Amino acid sequence: MRWKGLLVFLAIVFLSACARRVSSPVLKAPRTVAVLPFEAVCEPEGILFPCPVKEIAGGEIAPEAPEVLDNLLREMLSGRPGFRFVSREEYQALREEFLAQTERPTLVEWARFLGKRLSVEALLYARVFRYQERWGRGYAVERPASVAFALVLFEARSGRILWKAWFDETQQPLSENLFKIRLYGGVRWLTARELAQRGLRQLLKDFPYPSGS
Repeated sequence: MRWKGLLVFLAIVFLSACARRVSSPVLKAPRTVAVLPFEAVCEPEGILFPCPVKEIAGGEIAPEAPEVLDNLLREMLSGRPGFRFVSREEYQALREEFLAQTERPTLVEWARFLGKRLSVEALLYARVFRYQERWGRGYAVERPASVAFALVLFEARSGRILWKAWFDETQQPLSENLFKIRLYGGVRWLTARELAQRGLRQLLKDFPYPSGS
C-alpha cells in the first residue's frame, strides 16, 4: 500500500511537470479579455508580440494547427463571462490599420491600440511552436504526436505580462513513462488535436478568469 501511495504521488508530480508553467501573480483578474487567434511564426521582424517563451524548441507546424487550436480554445472559454473572441480576419485588419498609422510600433502601443478598439482590459495571446501529427493508427505508430504552444495574458493599457503558461509534449510509450497515463487518457496513441486539447485544459486550470462585470 505504501508503494501504491508513492506511485500516485509521483504520478501527480510528473503530470504537473509535463505542462511547464511560469505564472506571474495577478493581483486582480481583468474584467474583460480579448482572445486573439493563434500565431504560428516566431520571426525577429514582422511580428508585434514578442516570442513569449524561450524554452520551447520549434518544429514542424501542420497548416491546420492555428485553426484547430483556435477552435479548441474557443470551445473551452465559450460560455464564460468577460471574453471577446477575435477572428483571424478581424485581427489581420486591426494589425494592418495599426501598422499604417505607426512608424515604429512597440508592444505597448499595440496593446493599447487593441485594448481601445476591442474595449477590453487584457489580451490573451497564443503562439504555436510545434504541431506534429502522429504517423500510424491504433496501438502502433511510426511517429507520435508532438505539440508545443504558449498562452500569454497581456494588460492592454501597459503591455505587461499578467500571466503566461506553456505546454510542450511529445507522446511517449507508457512503457517508458507510466506517470503520464492520466494526461494521455489510456494506452492508445493520441492525435495532435487530442494532445493539444489535454494541454490546453491543463494550462487553463490556473488562468485568471475575468468576472465580466
